[in-house]
Amino acid sequence: MKRLDCMRLGIAMLVVGATAWGVIANVAYATSLPIKNVLSQEGYKDGEIKKLKPGQRLPTMILKGLNGNSYDVGATRNKPLVISFWASWCDPCRVEAPMLNELYRKYKQDVDVYGINVTRYDRLEDVQKFSRALGLQFPILLDEQGALFERFGGAAFPTHVLVDHHGQVHEIIIGMLSEQELDRKIQMLQKKKVSLRSR
Repeated sequence: MKRLDCMRLGIAMLVVGATAWGVIANVAYATSLPIKNVLSQEGYKDGEIKKLKPGQRLPTMILKGLNGNSYDVGATRNKPLVISFWASWCDPCRVEAPMLNELYRKYKQDVDVYGINVTRYDRLEDVQKFSRALGLQFPILLDEQGALFERFGGAAFPTHVLVDHHGQVHEIIIGMLSEQELDRKIQMLQKKKVSLRSR
């Protein structure tokens, strides 16, 4: 029994440590890059970036995918959307990517999953290698100037945004989630849609 508790504690410490390292690495890397004016007028209010919050609609923004297609993240859709902002050098992102792959396979008929690389803080060739090495099946989009990431606070990688089927931001989560926790949140988004449909 004690051995099992020690193993659980060790795994929990590993997840917390990896998430903390991702936050530290993100801040260190981001501060070494030049700042650019990346948002349109729509993204500003009184000279400051308008941050998106739960309850607000996801803005229309066209992002290019690694597959060459263009995606409008704010397009009307009939199912929830899970967005994961990531960078190829982010260790927690590397740990989490196979979990997102599995959840995408499980829910792809009912939920869209977008992995959005914040290319402003990355290199395209590293993004391509990361995606190939992990065999990512869900669409990988490029937030080349970091504009969408900034709208969600742009604090750390990974950052997750859960969007309901109406296109409203349901939740913003900074840091890595376990597969079980992400699965539970996806199921809650689906239940919300089912309960609205039955009214």
